Amino acid sequence: MRICVLQSSYQGSESMLKGLDTDLPNPGAFTSQHTFENRFIRKDTAKEEIDSCVKEGFDFYLNFLWGTLDDDVAGYEASQYFESLGVPSAGIRSWERSRTKNDFYKEARKRGAPRVPGTDRFPLFVKPASGCASQMIDERSVCHDEGELREALRRINVRLYESRLNRGRSLGVPDVKAYADGFDPVSRSEDIVVQEYIPGKEYVVSVIELGDSAVALNPCIVKTKELSADEKFLTFDLKFDSETRFELIEKKDNPALYERLQTTALEAFKTGMFHGSHMGCDVDLRVRPDGEVFAIEVNPQPAAFLVNCNFQDLPIISSFPGGHQAVINVFIANYMLQNSRSIWSKVAATYDGLASEYDNLQLGTRMPQIVRGIVEKFDFQGNIFDLACGTGIFGRLLSECKPGSHRRAHTGSLVGFDISSMMVETCRSTGVYDAVYIDRMQTCLLNNPDYGDVDHIVCLSAIHFLSPEEFTFVLVLCFLMARKSITIGVDEIPDGYNETLQALGHHHMYSTNHIANMELFGEPRGWKLATRHREFAWKSFTTQHEVWTTYYRFEKVGNGDCGTKLLEAKRKV
Repeated sequence: MRICVLQSSYQGSESMLKGLDTDLPNPGAFTSQHTFENRFIRKDTAKEEIDSCVKEGFDFYLNFLWGTLDDDVAGYEASQYFESLGVPSAGIRSWERSRTKNDFYKEARKRGAPRVPGTDRFPLFVKPASGCASQMIDERSVCHDEGELREALRRINVRLYESRLNRGRSLGVPDVKAYADGFDPVSRSEDIVVQEYIPGKEYVVSVIELGDSAVALNPCIVKTKELSADEKFLTFDLKFDSETRFELIEKKDNPALYERLQTTALEAFKTGMFHGSHMGCDVDLRVRPDGEVFAIEVNPQPAAFLVNCNFQDLPIISSFPGGHQAVINVFIANYMLQNSRSIWSKVAATYDGLASEYDNLQLGTRMPQIVRGIVEKFDFQGNIFDLACGTGIFGRLLSECKPGSHRRAHTGSLVGFDISSMMVETCRSTGVYDAVYIDRMQTCLLNNPDYGDVDHIVCLSAIHFLSPEEFTFVLVLCFLMARKSITIGVDEIPDGYNETLQALGHHHMYSTNHIANMELFGEPRGWKLATRHREFAWKSFTTQHEVWTTYYRFEKVGNGDCGTKLLEAKRKV
């Protein structure tokens, strides 16, 4: 894909970050699957510049316009206009940029999660309700009594004057000076956060949106230069200090804390209403000495895409299956999942028409022999999800596989998923599946019913229907959810196959050879590639092209903990 990256321009800006924020998100440095072009958007000319970008006809857009109502860089208003154009995109959204930290805290208290600091007991912490990078936070932001609080409020009200002018302009206030002058110089205004200071350590958890769900990655602890006991929080100067950095924590060192950090981050994702950005968020957390976790702030960009700096995306590198390359494809696939339903209904209708003869057609291929070899060779004890199960050839051959000296009869559940209602009906009639559901490969793992943990995921000769981005999305979910193994058959679809189908008017049956994408994905943390085997599999009865398939078998290593936590999605009936 040719992807446009919308970046906020500092041209004409007086932002505190101008001159400091010199490392720009660079997704092109992390993948060869797409090409990226930056377009810098000014706040005062955003509409014209965005129109120009859209006219260029990019395949997809990543929106990194971060400005709030209080900033003099492109953000809220520009994103609102960009969203109105309806082009394919993922990124920062206007509805999130319009919300302040106080809005987040109010919603958290209303929902009862995540836990956020109170507002009454000293010591109290004073900071702006909008903005990022610890702007206007210094050593005097912690107040121990009413006198210190009054002085901190006086200081921050003075420093917020320019922000209030910017906000007045953004809101279209007729007299912005009168608007900015109208704030009480020592009050707890809505644009100021006054909350209980949480002593302890600071952590960050990245949350990646996954369709109707999300995944919390490996938490990081924030490390800084040596500080006094009274200074253990990130000031503006400390945020940009060369010694400030993120370090991954290990679950084995404190499993309970690790889980609490991830659970709190997922609650913050829901409370912050980040679903629909197609990216996710970063959650800043504080942990008291007694282990209690508090959500402090939520930021709309879970992947910084920065090269050679202290704030590299360590959680994505270490714990997101497929790394940066995969996370970019997941952002795109999140959009596709909401906007490609008509294509899949046509594919389903095609297989509905084939269902009654499908097993007879399979007899003319090598699929029965291949599947029999797979079920005889590998262990499938436990709960199995069969993706794109068709008429149930995997389940039938698994049930026929007789126990021997090297294997036992299968115990556990077998659940199938397919998009064709007629294929599902045939599969159910075999009697060897515990349940069979009508669902897509991209969504069935998140919509899974109450069959407990998934031990094995199988997908044979079907994944070619997915785009490269959807292929990555499904692989990511497989590696996040399977507890023991993943067995996938990747068909080497020849170009002539697609050309013939298109000539026949079957555009919706377009297929992709994902061998290169599979190899690029690599071995995620906690997994090993046990087998890679290539053989002739089938000949298309429509186009007469021969198709070879490579079968990949991945198995968990040891306890195989990839360090992530998935947000439970409700099954859609």
